[in-house]
Amino acid sequence: MNSNDYITLNGLKIKCIIGIFEWERRRKQDVVIDLKFPCDIQQASKHDRIQNTTDYKKIAKTVISFVEKSRFFLLETLAEKIADLLLDQFRLSEVFLSVSKPGAIRGSKSVGVNIQRRLPVSEGTLVILSLGSNIYPSRHLNLALNALNEKYELVKVSRVYETSPVKLKKQPPFWNMVVAIQTNDNPLEIREWLKALERKAGRIPQKNPYGPRTLDVDLILWKNQIKKTSKFTIPHSDIATKAFVLFPLVEILPNLRHPKLKKTMIEIASRFNNIHQKIKQLPKDSLLNSI
Repeated sequence: MNSNDYITLNGLKIKCIIGIFEWERRRKQDVVIDLKFPCDIQQASKHDRIQNTTDYKKIAKTVISFVEKSRFFLLETLAEKIADLLLDQFRLSEVFLSVSKPGAIRGSKSVGVNIQRRLPVSEGTLVILSLGSNIYPSRHLNLALNALNEKYELVKVSRVYETSPVKLKKQPPFWNMVVAIQTNDNPLEIREWLKALERKAGRIPQKNPYGPRTLDVDLILWKNQIKKTSKFTIPHSDIATKAFVLFPLVEILPNLRHPKLKKTMIEIASRFNNIHQKIKQLPKDSLLNSI
């Protein structure tokens, strides 16, 4: 899904009991609601079917029915309850919500609240990628992050770590990080897209796989599943053996359980003893142009 695709519902006027004064508890007043939520517009436009988009008419009817029956004192409470309802009933990943009350204050057109709420993410649904570069690393990691943010939903992004090269020592140190995304794409689709991203970053196949590179992006975990094919193995063996994968993972998902080893990332890290792998966390502003 393109992270910039949204559906909006503006100016939904509904009467309900809202307010703290005695007269407000007896007489319904107008509230005006604006909604914004993510939707895969590309899929909907491609097939031109209601099944491929979010049913905003149903969402509007649900909000109207709920608000008309509600009896809250505060706009803040009403907004929070509407957001909870939409996230739970329609499984929206995110909702932006504005609730205003016309004429609530003399001299003002309306008074209102604006909130943004996300659906809690289950760690078992995440897809984890490892990123690395030692040729203009800031430029190429930024390129990768921006491309990933457009293609998928970025849930978590680690800091950048400078790590010593493995096997081929005479080359610049690598910058490494991991990201967690949410997607319904299968592992093969993801890997093909990642290879295209590497080519976009100027990566050229080399005889020595441990040499310098503009961008290296690996699929290391896919929704807590164990998969092995002729082309890939998930979970990736680097999780338990490479500091540049394990320690960024500990930073963002310390309690994520390895589907094969049955241990959390922090438990695996506590037993990591490869003293030859040098790694240090870089300052927060290492990726100056990052998303």
